[in-house]
Amino acid sequence: MSENKISIRQVVSGALLIGGTTIGAGMLGIPLITAQAGFLPAFLITAFVWLFMLLTGLLFLEATLWMHQDANILSMTHRFLGYQGKVLAGSTFVFLYYCLLVAYFAAGAPLFAEIINKIFEVNLHGWQMYGFFGLVFAVIVAMGISFIDRINYILMIGMFVSYFLLMGMGNELIDFSRLEVTHFSKTLFAAPVLFSAFGYHNIIPSLTFHFKGNGKVMRYAIIYGTLIPFVMYTFWQFLIIGALPQDIIVATMKKGAPITSALQSLSGHFSIALVGNLFALFALVTSTLGVAFSVVDFLGDGLGMRRTGKHRYVLCLLTFLPPFIFTTLKPAVFVLAIGVAGGFGEAFLNGILPAWLVWIGRYSHKLPSKNKVFGGKILLTAILIIGFLVMGMEALHLMHH
Repeated sequence: MSENKISIRQVVSGALLIGGTTIGAGMLGIPLITAQAGFLPAFLITAFVWLFMLLTGLLFLEATLWMHQDANILSMTHRFLGYQGKVLAGSTFVFLYYCLLVAYFAAGAPLFAEIINKIFEVNLHGWQMYGFFGLVFAVIVAMGISFIDRINYILMIGMFVSYFLLMGMGNELIDFSRLEVTHFSKTLFAAPVLFSAFGYHNIIPSLTFHFKGNGKVMRYAIIYGTLIPFVMYTFWQFLIIGALPQDIIVATMKKGAPITSALQSLSGHFSIALVGNLFALFALVTSTLGVAFSVVDFLGDGLGMRRTGKHRYVLCLLTFLPPFIFTTLKPAVFVLAIGVAGGFGEAFLNGILPAWLVWIGRYSHKLPSKNKVFGGKILLTAILIIGFLVMGMEALHLMHH
């Protein structure tokens, strides 16, 4: 692989793609968990998870640069961890992204149905709204990458515009006394949800080969691309923790709903609730498209099916049917699904696995690294320990509830 000069245009392009992949529905669950700890603890745990996921992204890049073009997670794990590692990584991938799709159905379908009901004066509810939500986005994904790109571009613009509008409109509602409250003992349990909100690793191989193996460009793209969501998440928590009373946040979490639904409780601020719902919908559907596209490709690769024609329709059915069924049976599952996805799926796939791959590549295969991440075995060991701790915390959280 060639090590080319740094291109500012490529760095910006890569950073925006990484930032866009990272920012999504996980953002709607973050304040529900971090608000219980307070803003300062929330900022500190967000910064810690950002740094952790930045380092594991750079480690994943290091492992990717050892591979042939068009390699993906299955071929990487097969090379370094053998058949058992490939099966483990593949199973975790399926688990993670189906958990995320369940979360997106649970939170996105009611918002989508509310807009459709108002525009067309219909009454979609229950299984109908989940089915309609799944059908619309299954059709979009079935149309292929070019159509998905065009739709996603429009939705991303809508998400950024509604985010900045919401931040601007909500500033007057901030009560600084709420921002002074701190409960550090409740901080660590926010880590699983934050892990799901900082996931972007699945696009690293595709971007790396798109930039012809230019590790320097990818390194800067990962740094700046993850910095964008870190800044947005920080200001987002500042707004929610400062503007909403604690009892409203807790009640929203118990309902299993996204935090934007709590904005409707602010009487006399209909416009804020409306913009909040639009932001939530944009964040959810952009995430839905990205995750569904990844699952279709993964299933096609694993089942040996083409990603075109009638085969693509079958893959879309396999992608959207399971989350539709699960969400219909258990609608109030958004926060749970986001936490499980982050606590188990992201912690293993985007935390433990990159460190494991690099350990085998460096110290067993003795492979040279042009973009070697600092820290040696000490850093890799720390990442492995933290990854297992996050999985343990999510297991304790599930048992407690």
